[in-house]
Amino acid sequence: MTKITSIIGVLMGALATATATFIQTRSSPAAAAALSSLGVALPAGDVLVGNAGYTCSLLNRVFSNNETFTVTSAYYDDLIDEAWSQNCRLNASCVVMPDSAQEVSRLLQILAILETKFAIRSGGHNTNPGFSSIGGNGVLVALEKLDTVSISADRGTVTVGPGNKWGSVYNYLQPYNVTVLGGREVVVGVGGYILGGGLSTFYNTHGLAIDSVTRFQVVLPDGSIVNATQTEHADLYKGLKGGLNNFGIVTEYDLTTNTGIDIYYEINTYTVANTPAVLAAYATYLLDADINSNVEIQINPTYTLVFYGYIGHVSTPATFDPFSGIPVASIVYPPTNGSLSELLLTIGSVGLTSEGVSYSGTFTFKVTGPTFLQETYSAYLEAAASLPSGAVLSYVPQGVIPNLVTRGKSQNGGNLLGLEVAPQLWVDLFAQFPATISESAVTDALDSLVANLTSSAKSQGVFLPYIFVNDAGPNQKPLQSFGEENIKYIDTVAKKYDPKRTMQKLQNQAYFVSKEL
Repeated sequence: MTKITSIIGVLMGALATATATFIQTRSSPAAAAALSSLGVALPAGDVLVGNAGYTCSLLNRVFSNNETFTVTSAYYDDLIDEAWSQNCRLNASCVVMPDSAQEVSRLLQILAILETKFAIRSGGHNTNPGFSSIGGNGVLVALEKLDTVSISADRGTVTVGPGNKWGSVYNYLQPYNVTVLGGREVVVGVGGYILGGGLSTFYNTHGLAIDSVTRFQVVLPDGSIVNATQTEHADLYKGLKGGLNNFGIVTEYDLTTNTGIDIYYEINTYTVANTPAVLAAYATYLLDADINSNVEIQINPTYTLVFYGYIGHVSTPATFDPFSGIPVASIVYPPTNGSLSELLLTIGSVGLTSEGVSYSGTFTFKVTGPTFLQETYSAYLEAAASLPSGAVLSYVPQGVIPNLVTRGKSQNGGNLLGLEVAPQLWVDLFAQFPATISESAVTDALDSLVANLTSSAKSQGVFLPYIFVNDAGPNQKPLQSFGEENIKYIDTVAKKYDPKRTMQKLQNQAYFVSKEL
């Protein structure tokens, strides 16, 4: 989940507490034997399980050439502060930064043997406390050093490590004149973005980022390092096309490249008074959108920002005609023929901030016309006005056309998201506020708004069950939204590759298939 959900977002200026399953600290001769069988040199004394402090001390011995950071380490605070949202900056017992799949393998085996809670962090943009962060009861596995980026001889495939942020990937690919389906902001991390689905700048043209993955390298909870493709561990490969981190830790992704990097774009702002007309135009556009185009809208209580993009160096495309008669408040970027890399590396790095607390929720509805979209906007304005001073609520209606859905069903064996082939909106409601404001005052209002809009969508016959993981809140259940057949498939694969249920029991917070089924 990103803090700002779209390329335009960077131009705008009951929260779940991370709870852990209680594991009683105890001495374990069996754990000592298991660690010895791995070749781990044990210190004198009892081997303790369920004790994060003991585990961190042991990890510091095991990874002596790769520091295990504790609260007394010089860079500990900086590593904790990598989490975007302030309420996700939890003080882990220690932070471990493996630099290879082999180190991840050894680490995961030790955590399992010592029954120690852990969280996995790629870029740290998940806004749900405990999902990519953990308190003193566990270990934070930070993947920043898994930052491989390489391209195949034919420039058709890029191998990317989960520790990268998208700016590094785009910079690497610039000389090759290709790109990949990646984050719309350069500071977003690779791992969570891809596993959550991943909306790129031209998602309606190419589909979701998860659909462009041709190989996952995965470290399983038993320490095995496997490749998952359409022909090798094919069930795991399919499971990862929606199943998130229910199977192990992904340490590499092979992504298909795209050559369409010459683009047209412009960005305008509109007044609150003209926003209903913008949304009416958006509905008209989505019902007959050119698949080479994309329109992104981000709304806050005082103005609306709209990005228009088209693949190719062209004049203003006719597909944007529904917006042509609406008065523009300001021109942020005039009609421009440029490169996608230029767009992402310049606009995608402007104005980002990680101060304060972030919280979001999402729901999906079918587009049949402008009426319901405009009604959601009115409800949003009321909710935004009710928040405490200093809290800003953004409304991001992310329009999805049938081409994205059909590509997801046909590319690389399809995915498990259960999407309906119809024009639809994946609405993200996103709040940012200073830590001095009561969290519940904001989160309760946002959760209530999502619940009310979901109920209205159902009553008007436009509701769609899909919950977009990258924007989902801590109490939402996205795996359920994929449909019964797909969540059962994810559960079956998880039980096969993680029979001891390490990822379900020891991972701190996540969208666990065992809890959603």
